[in-house]
Amino acid sequence: MSASRLIPPLGRDFVASAEAEVTHITEVEGRPLGSPVQLKTLAVTPRMVLVETTFAAGQASKPHQHPDHDSIVYVVRGKVKVTIEDRVFIAGPGDAWYNAPGVVHHIEALEPTVSVEVKSPPVKAW
Repeated sequence: MSASRLIPPLGRDFVASAEAEVTHITEVEGRPLGSPVQLKTLAVTPRMVLVETTFAAGQASKPHQHPDHDSIVYVVRGKVKVTIEDRVFIAGPGDAWYNAPGVVHHIEALEPTVSVEVKSPPVKAW
């Protein structure tokens, strides 16, 4: 893993949503997104990062893989089509999935969607 991909710890135990860093990302793992997606960094420790992602209906990531980290995604609201290798799932509020290192995956928002994701180690994939 490249040290330049690591996100430094925030150095605080609590982050209010209104104070979290908001970024509009245009790519994931070097693969362009169709349109910018809002990403909010909620917490960062030396071993993990928690981000909230907001997708408009129709926004999608291209198939990609993460070579150097695990990620777990949880849908807060909305609905997405999740593809992990050749398996397709429809995920809604309360559903979660795991993206293992090196496994090709992507998502498409079927309606406006908010999800949260934990990445370990805390790697910037955008």
